[in-house]
Amino acid sequence: MAQAWFEKRERGSGWGMRVARTLVLALGRRTGRALLWPITAYFFCFLREGRVGLRRYYVALEGRQPSLRTLFAHYLTFARTVLDRAYLLARHPDAPPYEIRGFEAVSPYLDQGLGAVLIGAHLGSFEAARAAASLRPELKVQVIMNVGVSRKLNETLGALDPGAQDSILSLGGAASLLRVKEILAEGGLVGLMGDRPLGDEPTYEAEFLGRVARFPLGPLRLAATLQVPVFFFTALYRGAATGACRYELVFEPLCGPAPEVALRGEWMRRLGERYVETLQAYCRAAPDNWFNFYDFWQVPDNGSPRRPTPGYGRDDRVGPRAPMERSDASQDVGARGER
Repeated sequence: MAQAWFEKRERGSGWGMRVARTLVLALGRRTGRALLWPITAYFFCFLREGRVGLRRYYVALEGRQPSLRTLFAHYLTFARTVLDRAYLLARHPDAPPYEIRGFEAVSPYLDQGLGAVLIGAHLGSFEAARAAASLRPELKVQVIMNVGVSRKLNETLGALDPGAQDSILSLGGAASLLRVKEILAEGGLVGLMGDRPLGDEPTYEAEFLGRVARFPLGPLRLAATLQVPVFFFTALYRGAATGACRYELVFEPLCGPAPEVALRGEWMRRLGERYVETLQAYCRAAPDNWFNFYDFWQVPDNGSPRRPTPGYGRDDRVGPRAPMERSDASQDVGARGER
């Protein structure tokens, strides 16, 4: 059985990452991007499972096998987004430009002190979005993350802007949930990933690019508990083909505040559907921004697609898992996150 994405050992040493960080900042972005070619070639050649997962993504997306050139270019796009995090966090003169789209739909809620939940994905660069947001006072984003995943890389880049670490929160109980509520009451934004289940946490199933995939239920439950509007959020890497590379920070409305408890199951169903539909639309618009390098889908032994099994309410079964008994959102998303 293949390892789950969160069980895979992080490649590279902390010392090597610190040396690389110093070099790319001293040499500038153009030289840093040139150095990415041999590094990307190494990972492309020796991490076969990532190529297999990426092939399945392109088959689902385009209905045909991708070329090696397409796969390598995809790896290179991912490497460039990691490199750009260093320039953004360091506020380096070579930091890539970015533009913001859709924030006008969010700002009225913030002006009222209501706040909003941002659900992202491993599409584009959530970290680039967070780094860019740190440069804009109106974008006060508190991110829920599992800091144990990619710990060495996050520590290496986090040292460039220690203040940015204050925007990271790991949920693990009622006290953390209270802190989230305080942030929202101040007109802040709470961001988390919605595309990768962690361990045995409750999930819901949805058809994604023609096949069934599992998505974590925790983000939906948290949003329902907080009763604030929910937006899709990402930073798409644009301009790779032309060389004029930039980031497009996207805020896409998903759902308004959740209703009373009795109606939340239906509200979460709509939110889950809209999240998956939006994620799918952006995959089609920016296919090389998909950075889930593993088999994302749940495919039966006969290889044929099957219908998803919904499950959003407390009494529903979620996929093949046991009935959900926990109602505390802080339990559902405790210590979860994907980067």
